[in-house]
Amino acid sequence: MTEAQIKTLRGHRGFVVIKKRWIVERSFAWLSFDRRLNREDDLLPETTEAFISLSFIRRLIRRLTAFAQQHAVSA
Repeated sequence: MTEAQIKTLRGHRGFVVIKKRWIVERSFAWLSFDRRLNREDDLLPETTEAFISLSFIRRLIRRLTAFAQQHAVSA
């Protein structure tokens, strides 16, 4: 987001559509599926960062296996 866009957002009242914001919101929703990330028990931010990475890795592996199975059946 550019500085001019930020200035217009600050002076604007009401709802402002931010491009591609839905991608970020969807990613946060995916993270909420992991119980470990729903709680704030970790003392170090590096621990939380590691679990976020693991969550996305797990999600990508599930997508890849589903994709591979789908194309293996149709081939």
